[in-house]
Amino acid sequence: MGLKFSDAVRLSWSNIAQHKKRSVGIVLTISLLFGVIMGFNFITSGIEETTISASAGQTGGEVYIEVRYGSSSDDIFDPTYNPEEKPEIDLDAVLNEEADEKIRERVAQYGGEVVGYYWYYQLDYPYRVITRSAVERFIDADLWESVPEGKVPVIMPEGWKPPQNMDNFEERLGDVLYRVGSIPSTEADKPTIDGFNPLNIILAQLASATNDDFWLVDDGSGEVERFIKEQLEQYLSEDGGWYNTAPVQKKAVVKFDNPYKAMAFANPSEEKFGIKIYTDDFKYNAQDLFGTTLMVVNSFNMQKVLLIAVEILLLIVATLVAVLTFAHLIDQDAATVALYRAMGASTSNIYLIYFLYLIELCLLAVVVAMVIAFVFIGLLAITSIGALAERLQEFYNLKYLPEVTLFRFNGAFWAIIVTIMLVAPLSLLLTMRRFSAKHIAKKLKED
Repeated sequence: MGLKFSDAVRLSWSNIAQHKKRSVGIVLTISLLFGVIMGFNFITSGIEETTISASAGQTGGEVYIEVRYGSSSDDIFDPTYNPEEKPEIDLDAVLNEEADEKIRERVAQYGGEVVGYYWYYQLDYPYRVITRSAVERFIDADLWESVPEGKVPVIMPEGWKPPQNMDNFEERLGDVLYRVGSIPSTEADKPTIDGFNPLNIILAQLASATNDDFWLVDDGSGEVERFIKEQLEQYLSEDGGWYNTAPVQKKAVVKFDNPYKAMAFANPSEEKFGIKIYTDDFKYNAQDLFGTTLMVVNSFNMQKVLLIAVEILLLIVATLVAVLTFAHLIDQDAATVALYRAMGASTSNIYLIYFLYLIELCLLAVVVAMVIAFVFIGLLAITSIGALAERLQEFYNLKYLPEVTLFRFNGAFWAIIVTIMLVAPLSLLLTMRRFSAKHIAKKLKED
C-alpha cells in the first residue's frame, strides 16, 4: 500500500490510544527523569545570575581582577640566608612590557581598564604591595589624609591580627602599619540555607574569599620600599630566615564596570554546549583580586559539565526503559504489523509509523517535563527566595537584600529537549529486529 505521511501520523496516534497505560508509562518515566533536571537547569542558571550580581555588589558592581599573560617564569635563583651574604638584593618589582601591552589590548577590547599593579614579597608571610590607583575605591579619604609620618598605609580588615602560629611576626611588624581602608570579604563558609534545601546542592559549590591579608599601598613615596627592606633584614637575621632572589613580577590590576564584561575578558571565546573551552593559544590568566565573581563563574561552568554528564546518564536510562517497553509493545502488535505487511506496507512504512509513535511520546514527555520543571521552580520560589536573599546578603556582607532570580532560559534547555527527543530514534534503532518477518511470525505462532 502507498502510505501517506498523514496516514502514518494517524496510525501512530492510534497506537497511543490503543496502548494508553503503556504510553503513559513511557511519557511519565521520561518526563520525571528529565523534568527535575530541566527545572534544576533553570534554577542553576537563575542563581548564577543572582550570585554574580551579589558578588559584584560588594564593589558597587565593579569587578577587580589580576591578569597575567603567558606562563610564569620557572627560573629559580639562589636563596639568601642573611643580610650580609647578599646585601645587593634587588627589591624593585619588574614589569614585562610586552605582556603588559598584550593585556592592555585585550582589556580595551572588552571595555575594561588597567588601574594599577600589584606584587608581593614572599618572606614567611606574603607582603602584598598594590599601587594606590588600583584600590582608590577601598581607601577612606579621611584616614588617608591622616596617615602619620613614618607609617605605612595599608588596606586590611578592621581589627586585623597576625596569624597565631607566627611568633615573631607581630614583633617584626611593630606599629608601622596604618589602616586606611579594607577590601570586600565573604564569610569563611558556604552560603547554604539552613535545613534541607535542594538549592544547597548549588550553593555548596560557591567559593568564599575572606581576604584577611594586609595590602601595602604604594603611593610612590618610597615608604613601602623602605619598609620591605627593613622587614627583610629582620627576617633574614632570624633562625631559618631565607629569601628567594627571583625578580619580583608586577601583575596588572584590571577593573570592569560590569561583571559580564569581566567574564567575557577572562574566558576564551570558544565553547561547546555552553561550556568555555581553554586551548593552548589562550595565554591570558585572570582571577579575582577582590571578591569572588570569576570564581562564581568557574563554579557554574563546572556545574554545567556535571549537568551534561547527568543528561547523558538520564538518556541511557530513559532509552533503556523505552526500549524494554517498546519491545513489549511491538510483540503485542505482531498481528497489527502482519496486517500492515499484508496490505502492502513496506518495512520502511512500518518503521515510519512506529518512529512517529515514539516521536509523539517524546513530544508529550517534553510538555510534561516542562510542567514538572515549572512546578519544581514554583515550589522553591515560594519556600526559598526570601531565605536565599537573606543568606546571600550575610555571606557577601551586602547592605541591601539582593534580587533573587530562580529562573532563566539558557542553551542547556534546548540540549535537554534534544536529549529527550533522541530517545525516539535510539529506541527504534535498538528494536528494529523485532519488526522482521521472522520475528513477527514467531510471535503470531506463540499467540
